Amino acid sequence: MSRKGTKNFRPRYDRRKKTWRVDFADRDSEDGGLLYVAGEFAKTGLYFPYNNSETKGREYPGHAHSFEGVLHALLDDPAGFTIESFEEYYSEQERDMLRAVRERLIEIEKEEAGTS
Repeated sequence: MSRKGTKNFRPRYDRRKKTWRVDFADRDSEDGGLLYVAGEFAKTGLYFPYNNSETKGREYPGHAHSFEGVLHALLDDPAGFTIESFEEYYSEQERDMLRAVRERLIEIEKEEAGTS
C-alpha cells in the first residue's frame, strides 16, 4: 500500500522493506526481487531450460527463471551441463557466454586433476 493507504498497481521499490512490491485488485500483493515482481505484474516470466547430470534423460529438463540461475546450474555441474535442444531459448550472446564459461571450468578441472 502507498502512504495514503491506496493500492499501487505498478511495481515499485519499497525502501523501508528493501524489496520490490506490486499490489493487485484481485489478490494479495507480491514482494520480492525485481524479476519476480515484474513477472507477477505481467503474468508471465522467463524460462531457461537446460540439462545437467541429474536431469539428462528425464521427462522434464532443469530450468531457471533468470540467466543467473542458469549460470548457477552450470557452475554446479560443468561436465554435465548442456543447453542442447534448448538453444532457441537463449540469445547468441548468452549461448556464447555459457560455452566460454563451461570450457574454462572444464579446463580448470583438467588442470586440477593433473596436479593431484
